[in-house]
Amino acid sequence: MEIDVGKMYTLRELAAGFQVSERTLTRKLEVGELRGYKVGHQWRVRGRDWLEYTGAVSGPRVFVVANAKGGAGKSTFTTNLAVLRAQQGKRVLLLDLDPQGHLATLLNMSVDPDRTTVQLLNEELRLPRNAPGSRERWHTLWTDLLQSVPGAGEHDALSRILLVPAHNDLADLERANFHRTKPIEYALREALDALGTLGVDVDEVWIDTPPNLGPLTRNALMAAHYVVSPFAKSDLGLDGLERLMILVEQYLEFNPYLRVAGLVMNYGNPRTIMHNEIRDTIRTRPSLAPYLLDTYVSEAERFNQAPRLGLPLVLAEPSSSSTQELRRVLEEVDTRVQ
Repeated sequence: MEIDVGKMYTLRELAAGFQVSERTLTRKLEVGELRGYKVGHQWRVRGRDWLEYTGAVSGPRVFVVANAKGGAGKSTFTTNLAVLRAQQGKRVLLLDLDPQGHLATLLNMSVDPDRTTVQLLNEELRLPRNAPGSRERWHTLWTDLLQSVPGAGEHDALSRILLVPAHNDLADLERANFHRTKPIEYALREALDALGTLGVDVDEVWIDTPPNLGPLTRNALMAAHYVVSPFAKSDLGLDGLERLMILVEQYLEFNPYLRVAGLVMNYGNPRTIMHNEIRDTIRTRPSLAPYLLDTYVSEAERFNQAPRLGLPLVLAEPSSSSTQELRRVLEEVDTRVQ
């Protein structure tokens, strides 16, 4: 039986195609050994999840960095955490879904408007999944879009990072969402499913998102396994967190493996009243308290000036206090995703 990575299969179809009982599959689903979706009283299994379960393919872990409010330092977090992961020997793909395109700036890259996440998400530039030649089209598209990061000669970690940058045309694509035959929320998951079948050597994907909870952020949540949310120490930052948590809860219906890996205070300063009041408030809210990381990133001028450094902060200033804090953030995240 040939499996389509994007199709949803009933247990009856899988049982008949692979000589296994529906009861066995149900048990695997209930204990979490096999990923599936409950539709009413019936289980459905996505083709990609079945292939991962059987060992036919293995996919990268997908992290999305999101917040409903701007000024939280999402792009800087995304870039630096990805570089730290690459320093650990992981092969990392960075995807920029923020029309502002800060990831390319932070990595000192120029952007070709024909090689961005616009092409990845725009259905008019792609074949339907099952169309003749779709695999070849996906291979051509991904091969064209994946870009190496400059500076690998001086910094080995950068040789393990690939980037698909953003372009401001993403904003137009987002506004055109309701004119699509398929909602944009499914586009990135479809693209990453295809990537997993092409033999591209990637261990993790890190996605930067715009400072809102619109269609671009929503399609990142649809594709992700884990959410990391940096937030500023303000009442507005707290409001952004709560709105994000509500959306994550809603999206569990469509992506039941989405988990919050950590809420990280940025620009923290425990000597200020606001810092302590915001953290105390989060600890009193059941929707937020379990996810608050002990580590915060302090108010550091160099952190704010990261684009001027020409390198991600963790490479430009590996001994700085902000770099050490970012390392501890990643360590805490790891304890929550293992």
